Amino acid sequence: MTSEPIPPPSPDDTNAHNVLLVVDAESLLSRYPEPSLDAENPTSISDGFILFVVGDIPKEIVTNDSKIRLPGTMGRDIHFRGRTVSLIAEHSVVIYGMTVDTDTVLSAPHLEVHPDLTIPAPQPDAPTEPGNQKAHDHYWASTPKAPGKVEFELCLMLVNQRCEAAGYFKWVVEVEVAI
Repeated sequence: MTSEPIPPPSPDDTNAHNVLLVVDAESLLSRYPEPSLDAENPTSISDGFILFVVGDIPKEIVTNDSKIRLPGTMGRDIHFRGRTVSLIAEHSVVIYGMTVDTDTVLSAPHLEVHPDLTIPAPQPDAPTEPGNQKAHDHYWASTPKAPGKVEFELCLMLVNQRCEAAGYFKWVVEVEVAI
């Protein structure tokens, strides 16, 4: 059992469209073996290393083909979270910038951090009895304003298991917000 109650999510969180940005970190580093180590001058990457997974639309995965279509509802936030595909977390992803070229379709994305949340975690001695730990939650939030297309720029860093930057990357893609 957990030793602390886990508070329910806020209404803003439960009403949001959740989008997971899945980064193929090992393929990205294989294709770009000497990425920029300067956050102000990230390595531009091509398509094929990041895909979007939309959480509240059954069986719909938004593929990465340089044109991404996001379902949206006017005024309902979209929360973007980043994770990597990895077996033993050789690298993790940290999204450090997200912009759109116009705020008439999507509002300017902003980072939200919720510190010291209690999250469930398995206990090594008794994996069927959940324990808990503290963690910071974070995501980038944006609100659809109108159907249309925007240029979406994503800046991310891959970090190794010692939390050292292994490279800074930038990906620019056209996003269509469909209502």
